[in-house]
Amino acid sequence: MWLLYEILFLIGLFAYVPRAVWRRRLPHRGWTMRLGRYPEPVVRSLGGRRTIWVHAVSVGEVLAARPLLAALRQAAPAEPVVLSTITPSGFAMAEQHVGAGGVAVYFPLDLRCCVARALNTLRPRLLLLMESELWPTVIRLAAARGVPVAVVNGRLSPGSFARYRLARPVVRGMLRRVALFLMQSQVDADRLLQLGAPPDRVRVVGSLKWDASLSARPDPGAVSQLAARLGLGGREMVLVAGSTHRGEEQAVLGALHMLRGSRADARAVIAPRHLERLDEVERLARQTGFTVARLSQADGAGRWQVGLVDAWGQLPLYYGLASVVFIGGSLIPHGGQNPLEATSLGKPVVFGPSMHNFEAIAHQLLAHRAARQVAGGEELSLVLAELAAHPDDAQAMGRRAQELTGQFQGATHRTLEALTPFLVQ
Repeated sequence: MWLLYEILFLIGLFAYVPRAVWRRRLPHRGWTMRLGRYPEPVVRSLGGRRTIWVHAVSVGEVLAARPLLAALRQAAPAEPVVLSTITPSGFAMAEQHVGAGGVAVYFPLDLRCCVARALNTLRPRLLLLMESELWPTVIRLAAARGVPVAVVNGRLSPGSFARYRLARPVVRGMLRRVALFLMQSQVDADRLLQLGAPPDRVRVVGSLKWDASLSARPDPGAVSQLAARLGLGGREMVLVAGSTHRGEEQAVLGALHMLRGSRADARAVIAPRHLERLDEVERLARQTGFTVARLSQADGAGRWQVGLVDAWGQLPLYYGLASVVFIGGSLIPHGGQNPLEATSLGKPVVFGPSMHNFEAIAHQLLAHRAARQVAGGEELSLVLAELAAHPDDAQAMGRRAQELTGQFQGATHRTLEALTPFLVQ
């Protein structure tokens, strides 16, 4: 079975590598680390000590892990934290947030030779896999070495659940090697139990993203400085579209065109999920007839109608400028991006039909009338125009969102409490 898995993994890898190289998705040192070969500075920093290894696949998971990383550093100060990721953007974010004494690395390919080398170097005493990062070889080899493996901030989307059900006997064996599952919601827990996870190892603790959203809030003074630099006076209608994907910017630009029919001062700030798409999005905005600026280069004159966020890690700051926020990744079948960075600031949010990556969070926001969901681009324009025409209603929705964000805090404490038996030496 394991040989078949590795053969299938290699086939998928060989199909992916040419595209990744062509798109320059991973630098040379990234590929080296994915083989389980870590550079000398990493090895020297760890100094042969046992570590706490946290794996967060990309930017969103790294950001969600921030409060947990801080709690782990406080609970086990003698053990360095290793924060691994898979994407270049996630790695850049991991380097910023791993904290003093910790190291950021790329996650090894899920092949025995690569995983074994990584385990030999990183020497984890505890391995924490964020959300839905269930890698069979990593789990098997770590458990075989006596390293407890725990899933934290766990979730299981409908699509992932359906795929895992097709291989339930294999998945059941993998799940039984995991020491603890700390799930975001009861729905996630129930899906996991149906796949064969041991019931005594499954707990519902809530989502770390509620906690992380508060730590991501920008300083009001920094937001004011940004507004001044961009030439905003504070009365403009500013639509911020966060983490957009291909196929969504056209809908945002269409909505902006409608907004400007009644609000000539309306602007859109677009933050593409992948910065390598900036040229593409800029061309699209110019072809639509808008004046475009890359916001790191804006001169303060405020002549732009569409601003592009062209630097990593800046989105919460731009959310601070928003009159209303559109959550990207939701008009296409991607599963949505995190709405909580906006709701924690009291911003009214709108998202599309595809929010399965944040299923429980989206449900809570909608149930408390703290967000609006639309079926497509045409309805997005109509809802945004409605919110622009009724600013009091929009502000009330934002206040409900902010209050709800505060009510769901505490997942970090519950997660650390559940992990305490594994942290005590």
